[in-house]
Amino acid sequence: MTSDLINTFTPKNDLGDNDFRYETDLHNIFDTVRPEVLKGLEEFKQKTTELEIKYGSLALEFAVNWFNYTDKLTADETYNQFNYRAKRLRKQLIEGLKERGFKPSNVYKLIAAAEFQKRLQEGLFKGRREGVNQRIAKIYEFVLTLPISSQYLLSGMTDQGIAKAMRYQEDTKQWDSKTDSFIGKPLTYKALEQLKKEYPLNTQETRGRKKNPLSQLHLVPDNQEAITIESTEVKEVTQESIAKDIVSLVKQLDTSPEVWKDQEIISILREAKRELMSIAHLALQPTKELTPN
Repeated sequence: MTSDLINTFTPKNDLGDNDFRYETDLHNIFDTVRPEVLKGLEEFKQKTTELEIKYGSLALEFAVNWFNYTDKLTADETYNQFNYRAKRLRKQLIEGLKERGFKPSNVYKLIAAAEFQKRLQEGLFKGRREGVNQRIAKIYEFVLTLPISSQYLLSGMTDQGIAKAMRYQEDTKQWDSKTDSFIGKPLTYKALEQLKKEYPLNTQETRGRKKNPLSQLHLVPDNQEAITIESTEVKEVTQESIAKDIVSLVKQLDTSPEVWKDQEIISILREAKRELMSIAHLALQPTKELTPN
């Protein structure tokens, strides 16, 4: 019995961690199972993961073409009121990819990466007319070299975060005495996760807009490789202001049973299940009434 199988089948506590109270139960159950069965389950996960990696790029290309079509649909009072066709087709794309065998969490990343590529393509088209395609082209070329999971992380970053990712190897160079040269660190998934935390994109500002969010990204002249970002004043974010934003957003969520059957919404919320559980526990804590001085 491997630790991977143990983690998979161990019940989770409220914070999403393994509940080790069930450890004895798991051992008792696994002791009754033939080793060939356990090995088969391990191989199944490995092979399905390999297949998703192998065919993920094709699914991504398929999704981009799908959005190329649905984005051209326009609202029509008779045949396409409120542009419901595009919304319905987007939802079916998600369900179709799941039915084809992609894990829900990976489908969410695929869709985010496809929409990100689509925004970049729109930026390139716009650039042909306004002379800005050089900067967008460099970003687009960079994105295409990355795996889907990394593209997904980039899609949730600000312009400055994307620029940091593009210069990551250059910025992390250190002298290596063995090679007698400066060597930078590879841009790993973990490194991108950290950049996303430092430069998160405010999705509320871009939701429902066609405008390319990368339009304010400026490159220095071609004879330099660095990317610079226009400095902007950053307002101080307090824990109190974050809490107020969370409360405001939660009150806007539709909690009807039909909505909570939507696997896409579930996949999105699971990205922060530990944090959400912690917030729920905080909200249930008793508070002392404030008394006047």
